[in-house]
Amino acid sequence: MLITAVVGVALVGATLPVVVRQFYPPAPAPAGQGEPGVVVVLGAGRHRQGDGYRLTATGLRRLHRGVEEARRRNLPLLLSGGAEDRVPRDPDDSEAGMMAVEARRLWSGARIEIEPASRSTWENAVNSAAQLRRRGIDSVLLVTDRVHQPRALLSFRRQGLTARPAAVDTLPEAAWVPSAGALAEVPVIWREWAALIWYRLRYF
Repeated sequence: MLITAVVGVALVGATLPVVVRQFYPPAPAPAGQGEPGVVVVLGAGRHRQGDGYRLTATGLRRLHRGVEEARRRNLPLLLSGGAEDRVPRDPDDSEAGMMAVEARRLWSGARIEIEPASRSTWENAVNSAAQLRRRGIDSVLLVTDRVHQPRALLSFRRQGLTARPAAVDTLPEAAWVPSAGALAEVPVIWREWAALIWYRLRYF
């Protein structure tokens, strides 16, 4: 009976955004001074649709936030994302290329550069840093999900960039209302913790 009650409480807690939020990896401390020179948006994968692909809902949320920040700050966009586990021969066949099409639809005046070769967060950082160094940019506003933010920031800072977060919060706003969306975030959080441990061993 006691075990059932404990499991019940845990399951209810896992549906409450205010509880789930406590399990996010901690955000790194702010670093560096100066204004960012570009808004970097990290891709979140693609889904097969018929003979082609479409951006995921997560990727679209990130892109919308990135375009919003770029427009408000009058900054260019760097869109980063390859093509699953391969480097596409045609950059337009990459996730970054798809993001660019959507970004121009959202804001026709957007100044856009794509990074079409990365297949992981670490490659997002390495490849983006190489492109930005050629333009003399060393400070970025980094757009990704809140749960992914610590690993992304650490990866970009490891390349010598000053990276500031613009996190997309995917949890529902009503903190104390049970939510399927909050419950769905739990496995994402645990995967991110596992990825952070792996990155710590391999890169950091």
